[in-house]
Amino acid sequence: MRKQILIASFSLAAAGAVFAADAKHPWAAFKPGSYAKYKTTSTVAGNKTVSETTQTLVSIDANNAVIETEMKAMGQVTKNKATVPLKEAGVPPASATKGKPPVMTNETVTAAGKSLACKCYDITSSQNGMTSTVHVCNSDSVPFSMVKSTTKTTGAVKMESVMELVEFAAK
Repeated sequence: MRKQILIASFSLAAAGAVFAADAKHPWAAFKPGSYAKYKTTSTVAGNKTVSETTQTLVSIDANNAVIETEMKAMGQVTKNKATVPLKEAGVPPASATKGKPPVMTNETVTAAGKSLACKCYDITSSQNGMTSTVHVCNSDSVPFSMVKSTTKTTGAVKMESVMELVEFAAK
């Protein structure tokens, strides 16, 4: 369960790290009750796992959004709430990507049964003898903005993970 949570957290962090390239917070345009549900399929050191993560906007004001996250993995369910500052913004620092800024492209991605116009980012980072490449696609029409994230890690631990939007409600 811990590896699965770390993988999902990494994918969510990667998605969140690039939202600010457009200077808009991924929850700012939505009302309470909006949500995004994701399915993550990961293979770590040859072991495959599947999990489901739902992020729901509980409340929002001019400064903060309160997000409830529910994760279902390996027969267990975890829930937590977090207050997220709406002013938090920024692409990953150069040190996180070894001086390489994220590369952005415009793509149409099909997810949750819809074709969504996305801004997609390619991020490569190296740390502790491991290199990770992430391709993440975000859409302003989706709460949290992330539509799809593909992560590949090489080095001491080999990992592949795909996190895809499977359902959402934008209120």
